[in-house]
Amino acid sequence: MDLQNLTKKNQEFIHIATSQLIKDGKTDAEIKAILEEALPSILENQKKGITARATYGAPSDWAKSFATSTEKDHQTSETNDNPWLMWLDSSLLILAVLGLINGVMNLFKTGTLYGILTFLVIGFGVGAGIYMMYHFIYRNMGKTGADRPKFWKAILFLILTTIAWSVVFFLAALIPSTVNPTLTPITTILLGAAAFGLRYYLKKKFNIRNAMQPVQPS
Repeated sequence: MDLQNLTKKNQEFIHIATSQLIKDGKTDAEIKAILEEALPSILENQKKGITARATYGAPSDWAKSFATSTEKDHQTSETNDNPWLMWLDSSLLILAVLGLINGVMNLFKTGTLYGILTFLVIGFGVGAGIYMMYHFIYRNMGKTGADRPKFWKAILFLILTTIAWSVVFFLAALIPSTVNPTLTPITTILLGAAAFGLRYYLKKKFNIRNAMQPVQPS
């Protein structure tokens, strides 16, 4: 397919889009048909100074729009929604945020010093609550009819989850200091940073679904 009449930017658009189409499993004939249909419009707009990107958007996104329902379902299923991994992912996020913020605050003597067990119980307890919100509410938000959660049920579950989190904080504070050594501000910051790094690694390795993001309708 002759692309010599295209500008450098439009040629780059075609190359990126073609790579995405190949990645999505399109055959040579399908790719040729898609590009031959788009090229007249690209050339016409090019004369007006309008690039292919301005016409169709990002080339990868444009190419993905030609994926079949099966291909789109496969792309969606690649996101790992294993309950244990999602709970771990949410817990590590809480530990990272709690560790970094609490550690910095305690450097200036304005925060609460946590014991190691208190720190972990809060992190994994709140993480469990986040996953439960996903399991009962967020993952069904994109559904229709009886499968979609009722508004009042969502509010009720949110209230119950908030109460459960309060209980977790309360019980964590009751852990005796004999088995719950207090963390220094620097140690808390380091634990938070380690949790953030571990979460990033696991998310990249296993492509874990974010429990705080509702599942989009297909």
